[in-house]
Amino acid sequence: MEYENHRKLIYLDWEKKIPVSELYTCLQGEGSLTGVPHILIRVTGCKLRCQFANSFCDTPYASWKPEKGKFTYQDIDTFYNENSHIKHTMITGGGPTSHPEMLQTLCLIAQRHNQYTTIETEGSEFVQTDADLISLSPKLSNSTPRPGTMMEFCNREVTEKDKEQHEKWRCNYKAMRTLILKHPDYQLKPVISNEEDLNEVKELQEILNVSNDKVWLMPEGLVPEELTVRRRWLMELCQKEGYNYTDRLHIIAYGDRRGV
Repeated sequence: MEYENHRKLIYLDWEKKIPVSELYTCLQGEGSLTGVPHILIRVTGCKLRCQFANSFCDTPYASWKPEKGKFTYQDIDTFYNENSHIKHTMITGGGPTSHPEMLQTLCLIAQRHNQYTTIETEGSEFVQTDADLISLSPKLSNSTPRPGTMMEFCNREVTEKDKEQHEKWRCNYKAMRTLILKHPDYQLKPVISNEEDLNEVKELQEILNVSNDKVWLMPEGLVPEELTVRRRWLMELCQKEGYNYTDRLHIIAYGDRRGV
């Protein structure tokens, strides 16, 4: 396998533009590695169309209206060399599993630089990779888009087609189970809008055979004020039920600013 991976990188087109729209350093803002410096690689394109109670997807430029790729594999390799003091990589989106071959290659490049690699995924598709951690953010029914409401980023109304596409992909439990089984570690990180969402989380845990200690409940919100509304009762719920709580560090510090 090691020889095969080596051959893949030898014959790779390093100068080809790939569907990666952002590349920067940051502190991980969510989950078990909160506060740890990371190199972030944002893949553009996603099968889901999330709309929550008070907000849409926080990266609509990678999902609802995906930007074109701006970087090459060589750009990413060079960025690792320029930031060799950082030992963690986060591959996020959008939906990284929408580009299976590229995702596998990104993990190989990260591995070459001795990175601990996390894949942030909604779980719509299974891809076998060399990642160390699957950060699975399954989308509950609170994420289903509502036809007729205005999606300002796209300057159009949400359609029935948006809803149908979202519902087709958001509950791929087989893909989620396989992602968990075929990678060294995982965490479950659902977005919580209200206390009733916990019932769905428990159903999902039963389907995926996930214990409470592997679950990180995260409040919905794109600005600090929205997080504040949900923070206290969600923290108390986590204490009562035995879940982990995760805030959204980047939103607390920067709001919905990009590149942080």
